[in-house]
Amino acid sequence: MSKELHYKTPLFFSNLLSNRLNKKIYFKMDCYQPTGSFKIRGVGKRCQEAAKKGCKHFIIASGGNAGLAVAYSGWKMKIKTTVVVPETTQKPMCEKISDLGAMVIIHGKVWDESNLYAQKLCKQESATYIHPFDHPTIWDGNASVIDECAPIIEAPDYIIVAVGGGGYFCGIIEGLIRNNWNKTKIIAAETIGTASLQKAISAGKLITLDKIESIASSLASKKVAPKALELALKYNVKPYTVNDKKALEACYSFLNENGCLVEPACGAALSVVYQNSKLIDDAKSIMVMVCGGRSISFEKFKNLLGEFNCL
Repeated sequence: MSKELHYKTPLFFSNLLSNRLNKKIYFKMDCYQPTGSFKIRGVGKRCQEAAKKGCKHFIIASGGNAGLAVAYSGWKMKIKTTVVVPETTQKPMCEKISDLGAMVIIHGKVWDESNLYAQKLCKQESATYIHPFDHPTIWDGNASVIDECAPIIEAPDYIIVAVGGGGYFCGIIEGLIRNNWNKTKIIAAETIGTASLQKAISAGKLITLDKIESIASSLASKKVAPKALELALKYNVKPYTVNDKKALEACYSFLNENGCLVEPACGAALSVVYQNSKLIDDAKSIMVMVCGGRSISFEKFKNLLGEFNCL
């Protein structure tokens, strides 16, 4: 039970971008987790914590990657798992979740509706509710990504991370603190249609988006975790937003460079370096968190490239 469910992932040095930008550019390849995204770090630790307390049934509401991570955790620990997904979740993702033995329930047009149903179901089933991003144990688990990097490289000037609900973001800041990477700054990347953190930073308070307007489905949280905003304001985090086309183009460039397909959500972070944003003008070293994602297929990616005239 004590063995971690996540893998230690590679840290790649990008010769292409480092030469082009005259900076040291690193990719932390969390796309190589067993579930294809960073989610298993924090969500896996949360599931292990619940199992130690006698949990017999996990329930989560998720549009995809967090649900897949809980399904994987349940499969590894032989614990019953139910994943509630909104109607927008693609069939291939539902199949990946169910292939791990989890029950998939489609309920609600958006995650918020799925989440209310999942919480109600937990009470009926006497199950443990697993939040996809808003829990201290999840942040602690996600902090392990910095623990892996600290012995390998010197603290970079910037870390770039895509932000949906804020679970990875909170974990990275926790990892910076416990590894004494005190001078490292964070750029929080979102697509324009999912920019709940950027709007919250501007307002100085939590903001709930009226709707999500982006192909970056894994960033589709209408409101970030309160802890994410607290940390963003405390550590003077730089928000960055990009349109869907630029995020897609970054994914395409990353695929050509590394032979690895990631979601447009991850492309939001990648676009900072591939577009050479002015936010990194003063940086000498940068680490991009390649969060990955399994809510994409090559066929879907190819169609999106054509739709947005990226080819």
